[in-house]
Amino acid sequence: MESRLFRRRSIAISFRVYDDETGQFVGRIGDISKGGLLVYGPNRLPIDRLYRLRIDLPADHGKPRSVKLTAKSMWSGTDTNPELCSTGFRLFELEKSDNSASLQALLSRFTVGFDEDEED
Repeated sequence: MESRLFRRRSIAISFRVYDDETGQFVGRIGDISKGGLLVYGPNRLPIDRLYRLRIDLPADHGKPRSVKLTAKSMWSGTDTNPELCSTGFRLFELEKSDNSASLQALLSRFTVGFDEDEED
């Protein structure tokens, strides 16, 4: 049986995710939790690698914006849709206020059924 520290949440918008260091498109968020995210993309990614992920968000009052999170690829493989690969990322450096605030904004504004006071 699978054991997770945090409940996964469906995300309301299919956000594009990039490797912030290279600018390479990684994929789109499939689901997200307080501890990680699932990304569906065109390529299998190396595991055990630390990434600085950039997630582009809808413009806020006409200004483009993005969230940057440090994450480690834990696993990667072919998805049930053979044209895609799925990669599981564990989030790191959440003790940093910018990272924590970015994740909180994603969870509270863009996930289905998120309650900030809920214990996972």
